Amino acid sequence: MKRMYFCIRDDDTSFFTSPDDLEQAYGEITRWGPVSLAIVPFHKAGTSKGVPEQYRKQWSIHPLHKNRELVEWLRKSIAANRIEPMLHGYHHDEEGCRLEFIEADDLARRVREGRKYLEDLLGAAIRVFVPPGNGIERRGLEAIVGEGLHLAGVTGLRSGWSPFSQKTWANWWRIRKWRSGGGHGTPWVLDLGDHREIPGSAVTPMSSPEENEARFDGAKQIGGVFCAATHYWELDTPCAPPNRGTVGEQLRRLVERAKSDQQVVWRSVGDIVSADV
Repeated sequence: MKRMYFCIRDDDTSFFTSPDDLEQAYGEITRWGPVSLAIVPFHKAGTSKGVPEQYRKQWSIHPLHKNRELVEWLRKSIAANRIEPMLHGYHHDEEGCRLEFIEADDLARRVREGRKYLEDLLGAAIRVFVPPGNGIERRGLEAIVGEGLHLAGVTGLRSGWSPFSQKTWANWWRIRKWRSGGGHGTPWVLDLGDHREIPGSAVTPMSSPEENEARFDGAKQIGGVFCAATHYWELDTPCAPPNRGTVGEQLRRLVERAKSDQQVVWRSVGDIVSADV
């Protein structure tokens, strides 16, 4: 029997996050498997929906360590193997609605300092980088590769993969063959040689439950990988398609499938992307 790997990636944990919100979102879920949190070290109070309205567009900088209750909750949850920390940019929000890891300066420094800050603060290794807004191009990719990090998300040939690498074309051809054969998503970890990338399947108000079910089934069929990518702050939001429930209900349906199927192995994002799966 082929094993399929399942993981949950949640973006936007930061100074602005309440530990009660995370516990409400994932307390029950982490009884069955870990959740990987993409954490912002020094969040700017910009336009992100993860920033409370009273702070938005102030552009002040808010270090994670200033939220002591959250840091304590994260430390305990990491020690209990309920939570995995990942690096989610540096400031996350940039003026002018720019994507940080496409348009900002000093990306190598941001990755290096952001990673060290989180590792020192939380007492845990950071293995995975998650780009804010899922936006990253060659400079950003070079910055994370330089720190030995893997990527949650996919850059692709146009945005960051080297056109001179055999692994680039091997991955490109494999994805093309899968999609042309009717496959959904990309149900495996992409090995680019100097780093690995793990595609996410969005679980958001605009995502299609049917599409995610098809991606889950495809990953199960080949013994691949399914990564549910969501945000704790929108789990109570109704889905845009009528009569589809909330985002959290979408996620819980996937969780129920993962925890009840002996073929499915639930791991953290870092464990899956770092292993040979």
